[in-house]
Amino acid sequence: MPDLEHLSLPDSVHRLLRTRILNNELPSGTRLVEASIAQELGVSRSTVRLALTRLQGDGLVEISPRRHSVVTRLSHADIEDACYARYVLEEGALRAVLAHGVAELLDPLAELVERMAHAANAKDLAAIVDLDTAFHGRLVAAARKPRLAQLFGGMDAQMGAVMRSSLEEQHLDLADMPRMHRELVDVLAEGDPATAAATLYRHYLRDDYRL
Repeated sequence: MPDLEHLSLPDSVHRLLRTRILNNELPSGTRLVEASIAQELGVSRSTVRLALTRLQGDGLVEISPRRHSVVTRLSHADIEDACYARYVLEEGALRAVLAHGVAELLDPLAELVERMAHAANAKDLAAIVDLDTAFHGRLVAAARKPRLAQLFGGMDAQMGAVMRSSLEEQHLDLADMPRMHRELVDVLAEGDPATAAATLYRHYLRDDYRL
């Protein structure tokens, strides 16, 4: 089993399967058999079952009442719904951030974008999802609105499914991901709330800027 230190066994199995799904090693429609996965990884079927249940919550797996699991993808409507909810919350956070200054935020966000570029070159969508979560989470946290950050963070689990489904639906390249986030850093540096809000809207909701 791959080395995934500091995680519980179900968390390790969840993380491994999530990475395989996001990186298309397990494409949509793939049937996930508990017994086969348990044998491959040297874990119990109950451990695999817990991991698959989490993947269902992530929007990456569909489980039938008879425990038949299949890799799935979100519908167009689900993608729109998730992206709109994140936009609404993050737009409020963005305005709060701009109101008290962004100087300390720009370098950390730029560093995440550079790491995202390396992940894109490596064709590692799972890493890009984690970096995207860190990028937007850091921006929202900088608003200093704990309840807003809690609501926003509650949607993190499904962002892997949103990004994967959007990429497949729109035939986007992973290289688009760092570019799109770099645009957000640039408009934050400019400091104009209207421009920043419009860029964030395109980032999440315009057809060619769904992610």
